[in-house]
Order: sequence, then C-alpha cells, then structure tokens
Amino acid sequence: MTTGPMISTSDHSEIGPNKVRISEIAGRYLVFDPNAASLLRRQENTAGTLVGTTPQQPTQNLFLGLPVELRPEEAHTLARKGSAYIVDDVAAHGIALNSASKEARALYIDHLRQSKQTAQHVLAERAASRAAPITARQKQNKAGISCPSRMGIDSHTVASDIITYPDDNDQASTVGLLALTPVSSIFLLPRNILRPSSMPLEPAASLCGFLQERGNYMTPGLRFGAQHSVYPGDPLRFHAHFMANDYDWDEHIAILDIVGGGRLATAVKKAFLLGGQEPGRDARQSSIHTYSVEWAAM
Repeated sequence: MTTGPMISTSDHSEIGPNKVRISEIAGRYLVFDPNAASLLRRQENTAGTLVGTTPQQPTQNLFLGLPVELRPEEAHTLARKGSAYIVDDVAAHGIALNSASKEARALYIDHLRQSKQTAQHVLAERAASRAAPITARQKQNKAGISCPSRMGIDSHTVASDIITYPDDNDQASTVGLLALTPVSSIFLLPRNILRPSSMPLEPAASLCGFLQERGNYMTPGLRFGAQHSVYPGDPLRFHAHFMANDYDWDEHIAILDIVGGGRLATAVKKAFLLGGQEPGRDARQSSIHTYSVEWAAM
C-alpha cells in the first residue's frame, strides 16, 4: 500500500515525540489529546475552541469539551514553527487498520484493558471515600451514639455508589462493566505510520504567527466584526485589546471597513488592528507590518 497522499512537502516533515498531532478531518483541524491541548495553551499561546459534547447529552451547547478545534491559520502557524504536525486522519487510520499486525492490535487492546482497570481503581477509591462517613455513622448508631448527619449526604448516596472489592480477582471481573471511551487513537497509530499532511501551509497565517510570537492569544473575532480577537494573555484572564484583520500587501481596503472597524472597536474599548506581509519575504517577524486605528472622542 502506498503512502503517497501522506507525504509532507513542508519543511517540518519529521515527527518528534514532543510535537502535537493535529488531526485534519473534513477540512477541520482538531486536537483530541488533553495533554496536547494543555501544551498548546501553556506554551504556544493557542487556546482553540472546545467543540465536543458528552455521550450522555449530545445536544448540549453550554459546556463543551474535547476535541479542541483550531482555525486553519493557527494550525498552519504551529506547523511552520515545528511545534505540531498536521495528519490526514482518515488516511492514517486506513493505513494503520489495514497494515496492523495481530501483535499491534493485541497491544492496542491490552492498552484499552489497562486503561479500564485504572479507571475502575479510581472509581472504587472514590466510592470508598464517599462510603466511609456513612459506614462510621452506621456503626455509631448501632452502638447507641447519636451523631448529627450532614444534610444531603444520605439523600444523594445510593447503593450503586458504594463499591467494595474483597480481592483483585473480583475487581478484575467487574472491569467489563465500565465503558471507557478513549480520547485519542495515538496508541492505534504508531509513530512510524503517521505522515504529515501533504496540504501546503497557507501564507495567510503570517499575522497569526506574528502576534502569537509576541505572547498574544487569538480567538475568532466574528462577534466584533473582525477576523481575530487579540488578547495580551490567556482569554480566561484578560479582555481582548485588539480586533485584527489580515490583508494582502496590495489589497484594497474599503474606507467603510476602516471606519466601521475603528468605530466598533473603540466602542467596545479595543483598537482596530490591520496587518499584512510584505511581498518578496518569508514569514519572518520583520516582514509583517501592522497598523492600529482608534476612534477619538467616543
């Protein structure tokens, strides 16, 4: 089986152990590994957007979880820096499932089984810690000692919450009762099978990389009528300072866009930032030029 569609044409074709795997699925860039999402937020100034729902409530839209979706300019900026690699997930899983040996599949199944056992241990310890105060209160009641109970403990504790395991054999027999959904298929896709995507990196990611290298975080700026909302730090701690738009160097910018963007940004206590890459140069910091517009007397 050939792996032609998976060969990268970029400068960052090697896959290192410390690089983040970005899955390209149907034109979207997703990060499924929670450790990778944490790494991007702490070290790469990339927060992304949580788009996942829980299996128990698939229609929820208030508290979303993994995966984290990255915008194309964010994914391409990380790939240019060498901090991540973009993988065509459909092709990668097809190659892995068709070429995986029985030993590789057995190792993957064993990894899932060990993960279930670990989760079962955690649930058992949690249930035991919740059941300990109730057991102590029951012993005191049998001994004729009155003990005031905290409101809500008895009413929210059911028999299924109290799980005890006399020995390891009983615990192992109950592992199959726990349904475990892996958050990442990295153990199914060996590193020697993965290849970065062959899609060329977009040069439009220059402004995004320019701002992120200076410690800024960026989120979609659609609600403010711009391409990006630029934060001086983590969006959970700071308000946005700029509304930013990326333009080509010779692109004509309508005066109404400048007026509307400047007035709206000033009205929400931000500045309107325009940026572009000078032609004939690469994505170095010196080739990016930015200008800010702020309306006065508003």
